[in-house]
Formats: sequence, structure tokens, C-alpha cells
Amino acid sequence: MTDTARNRFIVRATGGYAVLGLAWIFLSDRLLAALADVESMRWLSTVKGVFFILATTAVFFVGLRAVPAAAASTAPRPLEALAGGLSPGRLPGWATHAFAVAATLAMLFVRDSVAVEFGERPLLILFMFPIVLSALLGGLWPGLVATTVAALGLAYLAIPPVRSLRIGAAVDVLQWGFLIANGVAVSLLSEVLRRALTRMEMNRRLLDVVITGTPDAVFVKDAQGRYLLANAATAGVVGKPVAEIVGRDDHCLFPDGPAREIVERDRAIMAAGRTQTHEERLTTLDGTDLVFLATKGPVFDDAGRVVGLFGISREITDRKRADDEIRGLNAELEQRVAERTAELQSANLELEDLAYAVAHNLRAPLRAIGGFSQVLREDHGDKLDGDMRACLDQIAQASSEMGELIDGILALLRCTRGELRRETVDISRLATRRLDELARAEPQRKVAREVAAGLAVTGDAAMLGMAMGHLLDNAWKFTGHRADAAIRVFAGELDGLAGICVADNGAGFDMAHAGQLFPPFQRLHRQEEFPGIGIGLATVQRIVRRHGGEIRAVAAPGAGATFCFSLPRAATAMENRHE
Repeated sequence: MTDTARNRFIVRATGGYAVLGLAWIFLSDRLLAALADVESMRWLSTVKGVFFILATTAVFFVGLRAVPAAAASTAPRPLEALAGGLSPGRLPGWATHAFAVAATLAMLFVRDSVAVEFGERPLLILFMFPIVLSALLGGLWPGLVATTVAALGLAYLAIPPVRSLRIGAAVDVLQWGFLIANGVAVSLLSEVLRRALTRMEMNRRLLDVVITGTPDAVFVKDAQGRYLLANAATAGVVGKPVAEIVGRDDHCLFPDGPAREIVERDRAIMAAGRTQTHEERLTTLDGTDLVFLATKGPVFDDAGRVVGLFGISREITDRKRADDEIRGLNAELEQRVAERTAELQSANLELEDLAYAVAHNLRAPLRAIGGFSQVLREDHGDKLDGDMRACLDQIAQASSEMGELIDGILALLRCTRGELRRETVDISRLATRRLDELARAEPQRKVAREVAAGLAVTGDAAMLGMAMGHLLDNAWKFTGHRADAAIRVFAGELDGLAGICVADNGAGFDMAHAGQLFPPFQRLHRQEEFPGIGIGLATVQRIVRRHGGEIRAVAAPGAGATFCFSLPRAATAMENRHE
């Protein structure tokens, strides 16, 4: 016969029935021989046989209802089997109440039919058997029914004076009261037991539903690594039925190498005494390589000793393969980006070198043009008519403008070349020094200057000095037509960008044309109104961006302009801040 949970239960039930039957026959016959005469033996034997059949039928009904399904992964423990048989809803209510009445009446009939005079021995203890059995089968109310029937029947049939509900002797009243109290106590305890068993059965079934329904492999092992529990997902991974997994260890289920690794890791987890989550690589007996995300932890007994290990493993083979492919693609993409970036940087560097060389080499012919124009004007000016002299003036002016453009290009290129040195830069000192230089160059101008104290940032001092110079030069230039010119340098905020700000009340500009502020050689004002080559703000933006910062501007025609820039790791002092 196959060693399944159902077959094991049948063997145990059959053996138990045989032992119980033999014990009943032996003990009951001895009891009848002691208490009954020969004439009563025959029909009393029939009565006890009928009672035995009724009692064992009830027990077998409970037991067979508790037999686990053939597909169950493990056999239930005796308490779980009892919970399965005694759970509410297993037996109809009317059946348990009817059994309580029938069993108690049968015991009363047996007690009343015995020919021996009991005297002061009413044998009330006999009636605890139907009370206990009824309470176990049905709970509180069947137990109370059996107690009530037994109490009334004994009072009427067994306790003197018989055929009356009145009890004469005080000792009989005491014993009768003890019977009732015991019956009520047994009924209450049985109800508590039934409810506890019901909760345990419900929890067991819910846990079984979760374990059976999850796609993850769920298992429990003892301290020696033998499987105590395994769900269907575990069986699918191993490639064997659950019955062939339970009771065996990993060496019986997997190749030696993977099995040894699993056993060593499980022992380490049990020794550590804490739950861990890790990846496990496993090779099955058919050679399939699998990857799992496993969560394993120790199982403790009531004394806190580690007695086993539980595990929940989710197969991530496909996800792991996809992750590896994505990482490979990302690495390849990063390598390509790095190569293209290097190529682009090299090309930009070559272009900058070429532009720098071209701009620098244009100085010599440009100086020659300007020099020869000056020679013609000085040595042969008396021989030139007005048109020729005008042409020479145009050549000289164009040469000067070309020189300024070359200087601007070189300045723009220099701000993107060389090493960027980071140090604490005193913006207040730079701004004050530049404004003093501008004031000395044009002493006739009256400009209200305000520089907040303690302004400092982290960056390259030379480059930031160049940037502040261009911003202040622009502010000085565009306030040239105002008699009440004012320039401020302060720590402020513009459109959520906090940093160093330079503000003036000069010509300003239309924000609709703000996109032309920072591209090189773009201008928002006429040359004759405000001369320049349009390279200053482009240089400022490049310097700020090279520091990893940002610059913004706001203005209105005739109302001045404000430029604010912010640098990373800035240590801007906010004292003397002006809005």
C-alpha cells in the first residue's frame, strides 16, 4: 500500500478501533459480571453493544471527516486532524443534540436495568462519558443537553427516592450537584477547545492556500537539512513530487556541487540566527541552471533554540538574464558615448586651437594694414584729396574694429582653455576694484555705487574677475545716458536662482529679445548708441557654465537690467542683502 497521508490514517484508525473494541468488550463484561445477575446479562450485553456501535460511529464520523486530501503535502498532526473533525459545520446541529440525548438515555437505561442494588453508590461517574463525548462532538449546547438529561434521569430513576425528582440524602444532592457542575465545566471547556481548534484550522487552511497558490517555492527544513514542508512550486523546481521531497535533504535532490553550497549557506543562516535575502544559483538534476532570489531564516522552538530553517525562493532566471543583457548594453552604450565624447572634445579642441591660431595670427597683417594707413596719412596726407583721406579713415576704423573683434575672440577662447582652479573668491573686492577703475577712467560721471560686503564664491579667481568685469562694464556703459546712474552688486535671487546679482538703472532691454543676450557678436542696441562687439555676455556665460553654474537676466526698456549668476558650492554671504 502506498505510504500516503490517507493510508497512514486508515491504518491508525483501524488499529485504534481494534484496541478500543477489545478493551470495551473486556471491561464491560467484567463490569456487568460484577453488577448484574445472570438473567440480565443477555439483554444488557445487547444494550452495551448498541451503545458501543453508536459511540464508535460518531468517533469514526469525526475521524474520517478529518482525513487529509490525497494531494496534501504533509500529514496533519493529531491536533490538526481533531480540529478538522470538530470544526463547526462538520456535523449538523440536530445530529449532535440527538446524539447527546440518545447517548445519555442509553447510559440511563443501562444504569436502571442493572439488577444489583447500588445503595450509596449511584455511579454518577458513568454519565460523564456521554457528557464528555457530546461536548466534544457538538460543543457547549450538546454538552449542556447531555448534562441536563443525565441530571434529570438520575434524579428520577437512580437517586432515592426513585420515580421522583426529589433527592432525599444530602450526600446524593452533593454528588448530583458535582455531576451538573462537571458537565457544565466540561461543556464550556469543550466549547473553548472547539473555538481554538477552529481558529487553528482556519489559520492552517489560509496558510495552506497561500503556500499552495504562490508561484514562489516555499519550504521548511529541520536542523539536519531534511525537508519538512514543500509546496507545489518547490516540487516544480526539483522536478519530483512533494512526497519524494519531504524527508530528504538537498543531496538527494540536486547535484553534489549546488547541494553542498545550499547546505553550507543554510547552516550559516541557522548559525547566524537571522533572516537573510540573497541570490542563489542552482543546477537541477536535468542540468538546468536557475537563479533564485531566496529569503531564508531560522525556525526557533519555545526555548529559543534553532530547530530548522524556512525559505521562500522566487525564480529570477529570466529577469537576471535580462538585467545582464541591459547592463551589457549600457556598458557598450557608455563606451560608445565615451568614445564619441572624446572624439567631440578632440575635434572641439582642434577647432579652438585653429581659431586661436587664426585670431592670433591675424594680428600681424592687421597691424600692418593699420600701420601703412597711418604712414600714408602722415607722409603723404598733403597729396591726398578728401575722398582718399576718407578712405584711409575707414581703413583705420575697420582695422581698429577688427582688432577689437580679435581681442574678443581670444578672450572668449581663453575662458574655455586652461585648468580651472577653485578657491574662495572675494566678489565684493573684485567689484569694488573694477568700479573704482571705471570711475577713474571717466571722472566726470556721477554714478551711485553700492557693493554688498562679504560676497564670496568658490571658483577660478581670474575667470570670475573677467566675468565680473564684463557685467560691471556693461552696467557702466548702459547707464551712461542717465544723470542719476546707479549700480548695485548684492546677493539676491532671480526667478528662484539665488546668487550674485549686478543691477543697474540704465537702458535695459526688451525681454522678448532676451535670447540674443548671450550668443557671441549679438547686440540689442545700435553701435552708435552703445558701442561694443557683443562678446562680453557670451564670455560671462561661458565662464559661469564652466564652473557648473547658471546665469539669468531680467530687464525692461528704460528701467535697467539685473543679471544674477549662481555657482555650485557657493559660499555667498547674505549679510547686507538688498532686495
